[in-house]
Amino acid sequence: LTMNLFVPKVANEDNLVPVLVYIHSGAYSGGSGNMAKFNYLARHDILVVSLNYRLGFKGFACLGTEEIPGNAALKDQLAALKFINKYISKFGGDPKKVTLAGFSVGASMAEILALSKATNGLIDKLILESGSALSPFAVNRDPINTAKNLAISMGYNNTEKIEDLNEFLLNAPIKDLAVKSKNFYLTNSTFGLAPCIENVIGTAEPILTESPLIIFHKGDYEKIPVLTGFSNMEGISRTIKFDEWSDLMNEKFADFLPADLAFDNDKSRGDFINKVKKYYFKDEEVTHDTVQGYIDYFSDSMFKYGIMKSAKLHAMKSKKPVFLYEFSYVGRLSFKHYFMDRIKGASHRDQTSYLLDFFEFTNEADDMNTRDRMTAMWSDFVQYEDPTAYESLLIDLKWPKYTNDKQDFLEIGNTLKKKKDLFQNEFRLWDEVYEKYYWHPMPVVAKKTVNKK
Repeated sequence: LTMNLFVPKVANEDNLVPVLVYIHSGAYSGGSGNMAKFNYLARHDILVVSLNYRLGFKGFACLGTEEIPGNAALKDQLAALKFINKYISKFGGDPKKVTLAGFSVGASMAEILALSKATNGLIDKLILESGSALSPFAVNRDPINTAKNLAISMGYNNTEKIEDLNEFLLNAPIKDLAVKSKNFYLTNSTFGLAPCIENVIGTAEPILTESPLIIFHKGDYEKIPVLTGFSNMEGISRTIKFDEWSDLMNEKFADFLPADLAFDNDKSRGDFINKVKKYYFKDEEVTHDTVQGYIDYFSDSMFKYGIMKSAKLHAMKSKKPVFLYEFSYVGRLSFKHYFMDRIKGASHRDQTSYLLDFFEFTNEADDMNTRDRMTAMWSDFVQYEDPTAYESLLIDLKWPKYTNDKQDFLEIGNTLKKKKDLFQNEFRLWDEVYEKYYWHPMPVVAKKTVNKK
């Protein structure tokens, strides 16, 4: 476990500045705290911390045994937060003003940590970029079979004893585990490995012991201010697989439904698939002519619905402010894709290209203005709980709070625009089915045998 600290010149033990802790993305099996620099944020007089955590099998395997209880990566992140709470003042950071942030799976883990009692008193604000604890990829619903399939791909003889699976994986070569853990493009909007619901074992401090949605409904978590949002065309990132997946979607669309839906029969599943095909594809086949529907489908099912559900629950359960955004800016640092000649929108990761320094250079005026706007608003939120605490030539409006009565949000494009009622029709479509068929993840309990599938 290592951390990188980006310390502004004004920070010292006599002048403590707010802290932003950033959890990197990478589909649970890639990335590192060194993926980007954070100088653009740190120049706004906040101390930024990026960190590493165990990846792939080592970070996310979950058997419910003492040796592999689950959520090792989240426990690395918790250890970092505890270290920051204890020692960050030595570097000029204020331990009482620690914002936890993340992008994609990093955002999902950040929200899981914020919902956990284990982090009480360690964070005071939350920033979620294109991810949520309610995203379909946020929690693994069948971690024992995930581990078993990983082991089989490495030569495991498929015995039914959990003890044998536990022993095999503990002794497997690290390199093989890392290679076999990489699943960036699964059809069910997951990445294979993910955090799990833990069974309390021994003296280890658990992070997540019940479904995040249940925690939300109970309201049994520490309420803090939240800034959350997504890109307007997150699903552009899935066009990498379009040529392969379009044919498969036409043959068996059920394989492309989110993993956190569990229908009670084929008819209910088929009825929903028909609704989806009508809404996104106008009852046409998935082809190059309907690629916008393909992009919108993955934008909504994989990203937007879970993020909006989370925002609504934060606003409902807490009196702390919630700020919602949609990022629509397209510039030189944006994701390059095959359909750029006719589809213009911001993809998954595009927003972070302007917030962070990914070692990509741009001297375009609009790009630099977008970067300056976003880093100023993010740092204002970290410092003041208000992303537009100070107006400027680039920030000439107040970002309205999101509430369930007044569903205001900020569009971040070539300019900033206050708008209302983001993602309304699509939310109703997905919320109706999730209210009936949401698959609550359950604690993993190690049994003497591994169920065959």
